[in-house]
Amino acid sequence: MAKLDHVKTLLEKDILDTTEDVLLNLYIQRATDFVTDYCNLIEIPISLNSVIEEMAVFSYLSKGVENITSEGKGSLNESYITEYPSNIMNRLDRHRRIRVV
Repeated sequence: MAKLDHVKTLLEKDILDTTEDVLLNLYIQRATDFVTDYCNLIEIPISLNSVIEEMAVFSYLSKGVENITSEGKGSLNESYITEYPSNIMNRLDRHRRIRVV
């Protein structure tokens, strides 16, 4: 199964529905770019594919609240996560290579 199919499955979307494929592929590519930059990798190990998929899902679900940290309406207050969750970052840290200048 390809990353796109995994992301669709995690989002409980029909794999045959292609209406959001361009957007989902963009989130997958951005997550891949983030992983290679953050971990200082040339090639991404297979063990990080699931992390990339989770990052793409997180980005998709965060769509529309990118620049909002919290919002209040009357007695109702909502807080939003503006960075990748710690469980994702901890998995990336295990693969992070030190950059030598």
